[in-house]
Amino acid sequence: MKIPDNGGDNSSGASGDKLVPLLEERSRTEKLIASIEARRGEIQADVLERVHTDYVVRLENLNREIDRQARNFQSTLDDYRKLVELLERAVSLAGRSMEELKVRQELGEYDMEKYNEISGEKSKKVEYYCQKLESYKVNKRRLENVLGQLRS
Repeated sequence: MKIPDNGGDNSSGASGDKLVPLLEERSRTEKLIASIEARRGEIQADVLERVHTDYVVRLENLNREIDRQARNFQSTLDDYRKLVELLERAVSLAGRSMEELKVRQELGEYDMEKYNEISGEKSKKVEYYCQKLESYKVNKRRLENVLGQLRS
């Protein structure tokens, strides 16, 4: 899996923005259904049933869309977990590579100029991986929190 060069961002933030109104609408619809139920006996049965059915269908549609969003979040979260694992391995390997470079320089395989050149390049790569890793960890935690709220 290639590490995307997008700062760890993806469309999940936009999807999260779509999810909040869905959850709010679901809550309003559930309250309306309860209100309709409370009016049994006050309204003609066939009228009440048509209105009740309409709101139940709305609620079912909202729940389907919320479930679809949750599946999208789960897929994105799975991708973030894989990326975090890859980046953690890359940072670990880069650290060992830096240590090996130092040993080789101490053994005289590289002069100080060449060592500094290679070390500088490796340090930039390690810094890049560390920044990506932190970004993906933040997004992973955010998605875990959203999914946790959806499931509770």
